[in-house]
Amino acid sequence: MKYKVKILIVDDNPKNLFALETTFKDIEAEFIKATSGNDALKEILRHGEELALAILDVRMPDMDGYELAQLIRGWEQTRKLPIILLSAVYSDNYHVFKGYNSGAVDFITKPFQPAILAGKINFFIELYFQQRKLKETIVELETTKQLVLKQNDILEKQASHDELTGLYNRRKLKIVMQEEVEKCRKTNSDLSIIMLDLDCFRNVNDEFGYEFGEYVIQEFSVVLQSCIKSSDFAFRYGCKKFIVLLPRTDLDAAVMIAEKIRRLCVAKEFSDDVNSTRITVSSGVASYVKHRPKKDEDMINSADQALRYAKETGKNKVVVSSSATAALAKRLKVCM
Repeated sequence: MKYKVKILIVDDNPKNLFALETTFKDIEAEFIKATSGNDALKEILRHGEELALAILDVRMPDMDGYELAQLIRGWEQTRKLPIILLSAVYSDNYHVFKGYNSGAVDFITKPFQPAILAGKINFFIELYFQQRKLKETIVELETTKQLVLKQNDILEKQASHDELTGLYNRRKLKIVMQEEVEKCRKTNSDLSIIMLDLDCFRNVNDEFGYEFGEYVIQEFSVVLQSCIKSSDFAFRYGCKKFIVLLPRTDLDAAVMIAEKIRRLCVAKEFSDDVNSTRITVSSGVASYVKHRPKKDEDMINSADQALRYAKETGKNKVVVSSSATAALAKRLKVCM
């Protein structure tokens, strides 16, 4: 069924209302009738934005057409409602201008030519449908915009985060490392890095399967995040390797954080109610001020060498990058 617009017609004489409705019976519209300004206001409250046009008689008791038009213009929901004033008494310029000043878009004197008024009514009906379609289009565009933004957020997260743990990934590490090292160079502030590796993790996969192994990885990432601030960065660097970047944190503080992670890992029982195990973690630590890297990746290499030293000399420990760790890392091929 085709949607019918609503047109408000207001006249204190019911015969005039009937005559208007009868004259324009062929117009595809629902006529809402009111015999006073107060009744008209009630109908406006009831129908609001569903109205396409208001046709008001000028001369009415209690509230005339001018006053009613001004009230309609004063309401937010009807301030754009087109208003046509009809008058059988006034036709002089003063009253015509008064009608326009009250908010009317047209002032028609009686008797009027039905074809002319019908043309005006049809124009405002068409305008109403165009505006309604435009509003729907705007809503659709806004909905589409929100969906696109949401999808962009998802894609951005997928591009920068590890799917299993929710930590940042290696791609994001390169970006963040470059930004943070540049800050250090400009402000002479410090930046520390911790590289961590779960000890003997292959045994977990071999004994319990890869699904439980992924569970352990997820749980360890929770431990990792609980030990750092919101301004720090945690990355999954490899299958069982992780990196933590600590802006404005010196080497001693970074070692304390790495040690805290190690202790929590040792104390934790990794259990999914079916399988259970305990693991340890080894860490290598380096800092911008202490090691003065020439390139961004030099900090990662320094932490990696310290980690290799920790793995080779017993595991389950925190080692600071030094000339000794660098020399040993070059000589040894450690099975991680």
